[in-house]
Amino acid sequence: MVTNSNSGEVDTSAAEAFEKFLVPTIFGPWSELMIDLAGTKKGSRLLDVGCGSGAAARYAKQIIGNEGSVSAIDFNAGMIAYAKTLDKKNEIKWYHGDVINMPYQDDAFDIVVGNQLIQFLSEKGKALAEMKRVLAKGGRLALTAYCPSNRNPAHGAIAAALEENGVDAKGVTHPFSFGDPVILGDLFQEAGFRDIAVVRKQMDSYFASSEHFIESLAAGGPSSRHALEQLDEAGLENLKAQVAEALSEFVDADKGLRVITAANVALATA
Repeated sequence: MVTNSNSGEVDTSAAEAFEKFLVPTIFGPWSELMIDLAGTKKGSRLLDVGCGSGAAARYAKQIIGNEGSVSAIDFNAGMIAYAKTLDKKNEIKWYHGDVINMPYQDDAFDIVVGNQLIQFLSEKGKALAEMKRVLAKGGRLALTAYCPSNRNPAHGAIAAALEENGVDAKGVTHPFSFGDPVILGDLFQEAGFRDIAVVRKQMDSYFASSEHFIESLAAGGPSSRHALEQLDEAGLENLKAQVAEALSEFVDADKGLRVITAANVALATA
């Protein structure tokens, strides 16, 4: 848990930056696609695992209404604390906790979703078993995981520039480290799911410039900000120049920098 050393309050600054810079552009649209593909409907009982600042949970609540319920869990205390402030009507049940040991009863949900979570879990099999436990029989699971970085060129360019500047790029590359759809599908099968499908989707987001994209990751990227913080001012300016050159073909005079994100969406039935 990250706290303010002076007040003891949970530090939500990273969550606020994530919500401001990356939810409207990337994570929000992906969350909505995932919720839709999961078959969410009015009256569903839905759980968002690794919910971050709550984009998927909030969108799901709009569909589900008061007839169903939305719950959300995340290991990051700052994300949960900030997500609660965005839930103005207290319509979502937020929980700070671990996905491999959730506080929910067996068969508690019709749908479990998780946007860009599975690649960060050290015990993936245990986490999937826990998701299956809380799903009712016939319930649906939908998880997204980025394809490899060569299919996500803007992020790949930043990773390459970090390496050229002597900085370990793992913080940028790790989100793209679990992009094999066969391995993802096999994990679902081993956990006892059925009707498994892994589909590749691509989405375009636009940032004002490559510099704006880098600054957005530096401010709000949960895994990339640490890597970018390793650069001094001169190193950061050098990286920005390298990335701008590498991504010049993706710049639209009217829209700005086109950031392609490609991900696998894994769907299954409990």
